[in-house]
Amino acid sequence: MKKPATALSVLAIAAIASASSAFAAAQVDSRDLTVNQARQLVQEQGSVLISTGSDLFDRYVANGSYCGVGNNAEPAFVPTANSDASLVGYTCKANQSNS
Repeated sequence: MKKPATALSVLAIAAIASASSAFAAAQVDSRDLTVNQARQLVQEQGSVLISTGSDLFDRYVANGSYCGVGNNAEPAFVPTANSDASLVGYTCKANQSNS
């Protein structure tokens, strides 16, 4: 019985370490990037924190596989150096319940 519990513990530690490294990455300002540079950054990194203004930032993802359980990927538009609203990827939003 201890083997499954140990395996779950190892998986949990790996998941926490992976999530921590995502938040440790340097933050970039979308207004310093062109549309193509911002899109490429999100696609290459998969998940990245991007600033969109003074004290404004969010996590942008390449696709829904980067969102947790109970979240959906929704198209994300940000200001860039050459556009006021550019589609750069997605943000993860909590599923809306019908209760």
